[in-house]
Amino acid sequence: MPIAFDLEKVRKDHNCSIYFETGLWDPSDDISSKQALNSGFDKVYCIEIRKDWVESGNKIFEKEIVDNRYKLILDDSANMKNHFDKHILKNKVMFFLDAHVDNENIHNYKTRCPLFFELEAIKSLGRNDNIILVDDLRIITRPFPWNESSYGNIDFLDSIKKKILEINKDYRFSTLDGHVPNDVLIAYL
Repeated sequence: MPIAFDLEKVRKDHNCSIYFETGLWDPSDDISSKQALNSGFDKVYCIEIRKDWVESGNKIFEKEIVDNRYKLILDDSANMKNHFDKHILKNKVMFFLDAHVDNENIHNYKTRCPLFFELEAIKSLGRNDNIILVDDLRIITRPFPWNESSYGNIDFLDSIKKKILEINKDYRFSTLDGHVPNDVLIAYL
């Protein structure tokens, strides 16, 4: 999904060299992976569950993939921990969490909103100073976002913040503009 904040400024402010995005969106659009590749990140990762978008992304990002600047992964982001490599383990990462199922034709997922799996994967990393961005606050703040019912009727935003604070109790929270103003939660130190 496109973002409306200055990604390069956020990258510089928090000294991140790796960008890891969950959920690609239609790669023909002005998506955040394109914005990340145009910023100063050394390497950009994206995990996407839709095979058609990954196939299209492999064509659109062919040069960046060949140059080893971009890695596009076909998988459920609930499994993102399986794709952490030496670059992610050694460097400060900006995670942009934007995976969710809103298409009734997709059935190969663990949960419609895998945020808690994604945060658990980030928690498993050796370092706890990564930057965490969570997109779609306008939806997350509603009951049962994306018709996700497996967690029960919880306050998603509060639960997400608590999970992030398990990673590092010193995280602070703010918002950035995304699809709409203040649509992206940022957790930073």
